[in-house]
Amino acid sequence: MKRKGITQDGPVHGLPRIATGIKGFDEFLGGGLPRGRATLVSGSTGTGKTVFLSSFLYYGIKEQGENGVFVTFEETPADILLNVKGFGWEFEPLIQESRLTFVDASPTDEVVEAGVKYNLSPLLQRIGHAIKKVAAKRVVIDGLDGLFARFSNKEVVRATLYALAMDLKSIGVTALISAERSEAGAGLSRYGAMDFVSDGVIELDLISGQQQFIRTMSIRKLRGCEYRSGVVEYSISHRGIEIYPKIDTESLVALTDFSVRRKFGITQLDRMLGGGVPQGHVVLLSGNTGTGKTTFGMQFIVEGNRTGEKAVFVALEESITQIKKTAVEHGWDFDKPEQEGKLSFVTTGLIDISPDRLLYQIVNAVDRIGATRLVVDSVSSLMSATMSEEQVRQFLIQLSAFLKRKGVTCVMNYLCSANFGAMKGQLLSNIMSNEMRLSSITDGLIMLLYVERGQSVRKLLNVLKLRGSVHSKEVFRYEIRKGKIVIQGKYEE
Repeated sequence: MKRKGITQDGPVHGLPRIATGIKGFDEFLGGGLPRGRATLVSGSTGTGKTVFLSSFLYYGIKEQGENGVFVTFEETPADILLNVKGFGWEFEPLIQESRLTFVDASPTDEVVEAGVKYNLSPLLQRIGHAIKKVAAKRVVIDGLDGLFARFSNKEVVRATLYALAMDLKSIGVTALISAERSEAGAGLSRYGAMDFVSDGVIELDLISGQQQFIRTMSIRKLRGCEYRSGVVEYSISHRGIEIYPKIDTESLVALTDFSVRRKFGITQLDRMLGGGVPQGHVVLLSGNTGTGKTTFGMQFIVEGNRTGEKAVFVALEESITQIKKTAVEHGWDFDKPEQEGKLSFVTTGLIDISPDRLLYQIVNAVDRIGATRLVVDSVSSLMSATMSEEQVRQFLIQLSAFLKRKGVTCVMNYLCSANFGAMKGQLLSNIMSNEMRLSSITDGLIMLLYVERGQSVRKLLNVLKLRGSVHSKEVFRYEIRKGKIVIQGKYEE
């Protein structure tokens, strides 16, 4: 569950940190949670607070060898044990091995009139005893609002919470405490106590999309620590919680190598590119409908597999099934390399699309098989979905940064309806890709054009740009035939 390159369980800018084990969370935190401190997890109903706390305990025990205590004020331990099984987390064996224990403070129907002299110290003693019982290093306290709901004197409860936070800190355990946020714009916790007592605040939220809720997360404070600001998305699936932190684009170390060229396997095109696309370059393949952008992308994949390179194909326009059927018509078998782990497909629904989730689908697919080639078909589909122009641009900037860091060569298709019907003597019409400022993100631009001449439509190709590399400036004719793309002679009016 750990991402490569993430600092685990060590000092980060002064304070010691611990790895949570929650995928993407340690990276977002800038190295993990501060050891021996209490952090509030605040969110409305349905944001996954209990899942978040459960995963922190489970991976702490299984991966870090840090025993834990689960204090519950809402659900019973039996309900929690049953619920976490849906994520593949077996708590019962950990309890039997004295690596995990529960403190059950789940609700009763009784409301206690807590006077000034009322003493909640037995609760603190139970928690302290549980910590000693299993030699716990991690504590989670779920549904703290339940304590307020059952005692009428809120000041007494606030004082108890402060005492609890101080006790946990003195013992040296690292704690996550969940609290319900009643409504947007209200305090981070319903009764406002833990906002100030805790050393950190993680806020979970639900944003209404077109057909589903989108989950977001932000860090409101992390006392004494550096951390990434801003809002990121996260998801909850049968595998648990996964956070999608932004990819760092500032400390970029590009593995671009102009001596290594990744060919299309189209002889004349590779010559036009000076021997192929340089390692680590991102090339935009721009053209109108029917110019063969997808076929060029598939040809790039086929040539890579032929030379022993692994590849990822991101299908955003057609289904993966249709992509494979089209490949078969060209005599290309995509099933075999996929089964052998040489080819991986990524796809997503285009309604309520999550740019962060899609980005990490690609990142994970590339890392999983060690791909050196990537095809995105197509970037323009993102614009026609629910992503804004700026979201697409930010998505591509992060993707480009990741690919360059890995030395992965990428071909991205882009639908450009303007590249059709240029007047005689003018072959290049308006380049629509400039509207999204894609040219500044990509290293190369290959234009696929239609021109109407002599009552027929001809397909033309030009390498308009290839950063840092000598390339052909001429316009060539091309045809798409079964199993191959043929670049013909130079085009002349």
